[in-house]
Amino acid sequence: MKVFINGHVYLERHSFTEAFVVEGNKIIKTGTNESCMQTAIQKSEYTVVDLKGKTVLPGFIDSHLHFLMTSDYLSLLPISDVTSMAELIKRCQDYIKENTLTNQDILYTEGWNHTAFTDEKRMPDRWDLDTISKEVPVVLTRVDRHVMSLNTAALEYFNISEGTKTRLNGEIKRDTRDRLTGILTEGAVDLVKAKMPKKSRKKIKEQLVDTMYRANKVGLTSVHTNDAKDENIEETLSLYKELEKEGRLTLRFYQQIWFNNDTYLPDFFNKKHFFREGTHWNKIGPIKFFIDGTLGSRTAALREPYADDEGNLGMLTKTEETLYKGVKQALDNGYQVITHAIGDRGIETVLNAYDNALGERPNKLRLGINHMQITDHDLIERTKKKNYLTYVQPIFLNDDIPIISERIGSKRAKTSYLFKTILDSGIHQSLSSDAPIASFNPFYTIQCAVTRNRLNDSGSANEPYLPEEALDIYEAIDAYTYEGAYASFEETEKGRIKEGYLADFVILDQDIFTCEHTEIKNIRVDATYVDGKCVYKLGGVHEK
Repeated sequence: MKVFINGHVYLERHSFTEAFVVEGNKIIKTGTNESCMQTAIQKSEYTVVDLKGKTVLPGFIDSHLHFLMTSDYLSLLPISDVTSMAELIKRCQDYIKENTLTNQDILYTEGWNHTAFTDEKRMPDRWDLDTISKEVPVVLTRVDRHVMSLNTAALEYFNISEGTKTRLNGEIKRDTRDRLTGILTEGAVDLVKAKMPKKSRKKIKEQLVDTMYRANKVGLTSVHTNDAKDENIEETLSLYKELEKEGRLTLRFYQQIWFNNDTYLPDFFNKKHFFREGTHWNKIGPIKFFIDGTLGSRTAALREPYADDEGNLGMLTKTEETLYKGVKQALDNGYQVITHAIGDRGIETVLNAYDNALGERPNKLRLGINHMQITDHDLIERTKKKNYLTYVQPIFLNDDIPIISERIGSKRAKTSYLFKTILDSGIHQSLSSDAPIASFNPFYTIQCAVTRNRLNDSGSANEPYLPEEALDIYEAIDAYTYEGAYASFEETEKGRIKEGYLADFVILDQDIFTCEHTEIKNIRVDATYVDGKCVYKLGGVHEK
């Protein structure tokens, strides 16, 4: 048994206490120092942890990311911070030279964002990448993972030619002279992914363990991960099962089962899996679909053309009828559904499919929409009517603020990323990172949610984007804790520091409720506890 005393312990909005007691993997009491010590001394053995005034929050729950992809991403050449085409090219050139890569190797990495380039705000193409190397296959994936750029050697390596067809929705881009540009979008990127050399199972598991430590370090205790996909579902799920069996999980996982190709759906259901199968550490969650692309790559499906790309309405990755059939199959098998939708046409298509699949039934399986970015008030009202969940990523504002009005025009920009409106309408809204698209550090996301600004922008020279849509600090924290638990049907088990709940909590080095909002990104975690055990400790807490 452990007694945590002298803390600033967050219970719920405007409600704090100073102490709590953990026995086994549960919180068994919250209250005053005196009352919690009275509970402890009834036991023959207990430990006292003096919090020394530190702030304690429930463990953070990231309701949508790609954990396996993130573990792989963290092993790659970092390019997410490059600010020009020239810098991107030089960094890759240097990497090839330093690592003596040959035509038997592949330089693959992720994270470029052409909207942040200061020299040329365009996507890198095969001719740009040919200046990196004409011999080594080079594959560079955009930050949103919906676009890839390949050099000529990579096109040849992956057998992509003028006659190549994409299996799913997507495009192999050509220039005005009908030449392959080396740019692949949406489903076309699978032409590369399917043929990438695979790492050993041991290496993948070690990367997962390392990434769990990194997640614990920033206060994450649970994640909803979107990794198990199409033909790789069973293989991916088995990785997490093995790590649990080996006692190596320090995060709780809720598996979002990803179907780009709906032909794999019947096979998954025939495997006799069932919704929420598993343990408190690892369980099967919702079926995950995609309906469109992203704003940065101009593939999010819009009702009206992009303001900076005449005639381009983005892309629906499947028809409304196909999505409806997939959702219906999931519901008939008792599964929750979450669907990626960024553009207003994409969101409308999802709402139509959901409404038709549910009919007059209530939304008991908590179907939800991931991203919910380019909206209007009618779409939000329709979302509220059926109590659909929303999963949003305020951290996206860090990249998107400079391009929102440019991409979609000022009118649509005024009704987009409406996090406060969504919350005030009564919709359940959880916060997430979509890592590796963005960092899974919760403090980055929370800062963007409460400031409506980029992480490093402050002052009158950088006005916040729709400041009236900022969440307050309590709303942001609840959306990163309680609402994440609600999205996995676990709101009576975790997401609060509350008697009877799982002992998942974090101790901070400063008070998130009183610090300057622009300093939230600098908060560090002193300790993270999962299942009553300390899985990360920096300092600042003392046991005796």
